[in-house]
Amino acid sequence: MSQPEDRPIAEDLALPVLVEPGVDHASPKDLDWRMVSTSQPNRATFHVSHTDVTGVKIGMLRPADMPKESPFVLIRDIPITIIDSLDKFWAGESRRVLPLNGLRVPIEGDTEAEAKQNLARDLAAQFRLLLLLSTSREGRLAPQLIENLRLYQTVMAPAE
Repeated sequence: MSQPEDRPIAEDLALPVLVEPGVDHASPKDLDWRMVSTSQPNRATFHVSHTDVTGVKIGMLRPADMPKESPFVLIRDIPITIIDSLDKFWAGESRRVLPLNGLRVPIEGDTEAEAKQNLARDLAAQFRLLLLLSTSREGRLAPQLIENLRLYQTVMAPAE
């Protein structure tokens, strides 16, 4: 069954909504198209919100998940959230354990183990950066970054 190329979108059989030209309201009434952002803050937010998430579970980031080349090691387990979005796994630290200041997004990997290792690598890199900044000549960090540094010091130590 062929469809004419110039058919209005309201007549498109694949469109699951009723389109009423000239009408500016949402159904349900509390859904407002003005609240939908056209700019995504990062790739993770876009990916996770635009895929069919098959599962979200709680996992643990353990010392064994740290990459061997990391300058830091975990000194205790950190609860994490793991999201399976069918084509990627996303791992993010628990804000109840590490209430880090600033924008924190899940880290991706092709496997759950890879996502956990990438998250561990990212946390170690953040910790290293904060240590470098705190020992620079200026040595002045924003209060939020000082708090992040303190939190990292409770879960990581230099590798031997």
